[in-house]
Amino acid sequence: MKSNIKEFTNIKGLGEAKAKALADAGFKSVDDLANASIEDLTTVEGVGTALAKKIKAESIKLSSGKVETSIEPATSKATKPVNVVELTMDEESRRLFKVRKVQKAKKPDFKRADSHKKKRLDSNWRRPRGLQGKQRKHIKAKGALAQVGYGSPVAVKGLHPSGYADILVNNVDDIEKIDASIEAIRIARTVGSRKKAMIEDKAAELGIKVLNPTRGE
Repeated sequence: MKSNIKEFTNIKGLGEAKAKALADAGFKSVDDLANASIEDLTTVEGVGTALAKKIKAESIKLSSGKVETSIEPATSKATKPVNVVELTMDEESRRLFKVRKVQKAKKPDFKRADSHKKKRLDSNWRRPRGLQGKQRKHIKAKGALAQVGYGSPVAVKGLHPSGYADILVNNVDDIEKIDASIEAIRIARTVGSRKKAMIEDKAAELGIKVLNPTRGE
């Protein structure tokens, strides 16, 4: 059992706990993982579809035996293609998205006054308040001021180019609050691969669009 766990930890993305779960499920070697179907791997506690695909791909690389590639994995509920309905936009919304794209291309970088002169000042924007400040006086060479006119059209402000509202999620519970008809999720960068796979599986069940899904091998 211990040798199996040690062998499984050589697979990229697998920790000791996940390796133990695979060993407890009856997988005795990397060859077993390489020959297993996605459905078999997803039966292990905590292993979602995305992680199962990654485990299988890495196992094939490390496998020393013959991998049975001719057997098609059975289709399960988790691997069924999910119909994520694309948001339909009217002509006015499409026009406003195009306007926003043009505006963003022309928008200057708003930098803090004198940030290029003094190391202690970050370049993040702060409104100039100095009595003699050249930037506050709208002297063009001193940089643009963030003000009304540079903003995006209100109707599409903050929306993803697909038309969905971009909602950041950190765990599976956050998905329960999502309205799939007008909102899409973006998984936070601090979320690990195991939890991200669980979030993606839950989103697939509910037909929710994921804006930053795990890339396939």
